[in-house]
Parts: sequence; C-alpha cells; structure tokens
Amino acid sequence: MINKVILLGRLGKDPVIRRLENGRIVANITLATNDYYTKDGQRMESTEWHNLEMWDKQAETAEKYLKKGSLLYVEGKIRTDRYTDAEGQEKQMRKIRVNNFQMMGSMMGDRNNDRNDSSTGNTSSGDQSSSMGNDFNAGVGGMDDDDLPF
Repeated sequence: MINKVILLGRLGKDPVIRRLENGRIVANITLATNDYYTKDGQRMESTEWHNLEMWDKQAETAEKYLKKGSLLYVEGKIRTDRYTDAEGQEKQMRKIRVNNFQMMGSMMGDRNNDRNDSSTGNTSSGDQSSSMGNDFNAGVGGMDDDDLPF
C-alpha cells in the first residue's frame, strides 16, 4: 500500500516552531496550493490549504529559511491525529508528515544574499537526498521536455 503526497505551493504564514522537553524540534507549516479551472468562460482559482509537520533537522531548516510566501516542493505522507477537545468531543486533524522538501525559486535571496541557489531540506528518517535538481522547470526526475513521450 502507498501513502505518498507530493505538493508544490506557498507558505501561508511563517513556520510555527516548538521545542519539546526531550530536545526534539517540530515545525508546523500551512501550505497553499492552487487549482485553476474554467467556469462559464471565466478563469477560476481554487485554493487548498495543507497542514505540514517537519521534525528535527527539517524543522531547524524551516525555522532558518522558510517564511510566509516561500515556494516549497514537499514529499510526505498523510497522517491523522485523533484527540479529545476541552468539551470532550472526539476530533481528528489531517496533516502531511514531510519526508523531504525542496525550497524553490529565489526566496533564499531574502534571507541569505550570498547564496543564489535553492537549498534542500531533504532529511528523511534515512537522511536520503532527493534526486530533484535545483531547477524545478527541468522536470521531475531530471527529465526535460525532449524526454517526454508525448
């Protein structure tokens, strides 16, 4: 069975960072993705909001480099947290547990002017790096338009 999510969107606000008593760090991030469609001859836009969760090294990277409006490519999996609220009602919240991510575009120039490239936050449980290059327009997995079968 597969539980994999791939998103490309912009942060709706700065990451919320929490430092736990056991020394771990968690970053909670809201990411907006847009979908475009035509209705009655008019171009329409629909925005979907996603709750992201990053831990440890990823959270440190998010705290240091990400801010509202940052363009972010994310790979992760859907998780559902269940809890009981103050009124005793059972609640659930869906979120994306980030396995790896890539900061896209030129947002790094705002925080770190001596770097011209995108940085990665590719720290998964196995510390594996993504094979995705710095230029998202080069296509997924390094393929360019000439490699596409259509």
